[in-house]
Amino acid sequence: MRLIYYFAFFNLFFFDTLCAQTAVNADYVPAEWAEVNFDSLAIVNRMAYADTTNFMHEKIYPCARCFLRPEVAEALLEANQIAKYKGVTLVVYDCYRPYSYQYKMYQIVNNPTYVAKPGKGSNHNRGAAIDLSLMDQNGQLLDMGGAFDDFSAISNYNAEGLSKEARRNRRLLRRIMTRAGFKPYDGEWWHFDYRQKRFETSDFKWDCNL
Repeated sequence: MRLIYYFAFFNLFFFDTLCAQTAVNADYVPAEWAEVNFDSLAIVNRMAYADTTNFMHEKIYPCARCFLRPEVAEALLEANQIAKYKGVTLVVYDCYRPYSYQYKMYQIVNNPTYVAKPGKGSNHNRGAAIDLSLMDQNGQLLDMGGAFDDFSAISNYNAEGLSKEARRNRRLLRRIMTRAGFKPYDGEWWHFDYRQKRFETSDFKWDCNL
């Protein structure tokens, strides 16, 4: 009961401050988007496609900013507080992905096993999906049994051969995210979709000159 009361109070307290923590200047970003402010939320920024250290070895995003639909950003804010309560830190690898960037990724890889065909768009293209992991209090990534964007069988949530520690850490991440309103994807332990609402595919691109 104490934990339920804590989060009920948390939601009321942080509802009014969500925009201050996640939104950007309205001159640059439409109202239907919110930015995750890594610094103020103490979330680790590992946006993989804003650098060349990803499985494609190419930079796709112009800079490492994370956007989500406001409702999704609020759910992530709750997940962040749950993670802190459990003594771990969220590590974000990917958020909203403009549709044209999805197309570019598919042109590079040209394999639906690794990158979804653009088609009607994915939840990443709708700002309703997030890829992430966890870090301990010493700044070390928790052992998940496999790396982000490892497209071998080990990335399946129920993969065989995982250590007890990796299984425990995957369960922890899943519990944090599902309690905050996200739905896991069994094929990728790091991927979570917002399950409360479906949004339109978008090609909104953010500014990097702020």
